[in-house]
Amino acid sequence: MIVVRRMYLPKPGTGGKLMALVREAAVEMGSSGFPRPRVFKAWHGGHGTVFTDQEWDSIASYEESRDAVRRTESITSIFDGIYPLLAQTHDTQILEAIE
Repeated sequence: MIVVRRMYLPKPGTGGKLMALVREAAVEMGSSGFPRPRVFKAWHGGHGTVFTDQEWDSIASYEESRDAVRRTESITSIFDGIYPLLAQTHDTQILEAIE
């Protein structure tokens, strides 16, 4: 199993709106048949930073999903609202579960 972790750092003053949209995107991903990401807010570091963790069976299953996610307008339309709120592009980490 792998976890795809993403970090979203908002522009000043946009953290609340960013959190709402990231939560909406997580629900929509789950409704569209993809693993639903868990959403976290940071208590330290960049103010308003939001993290998501999304579990996948393998790198291959995650990679196969990328084109399907991009073709799912109900998801991409939410991300069209997320990207302008970011201070920088989101950071992605892929973690492999060992236990």
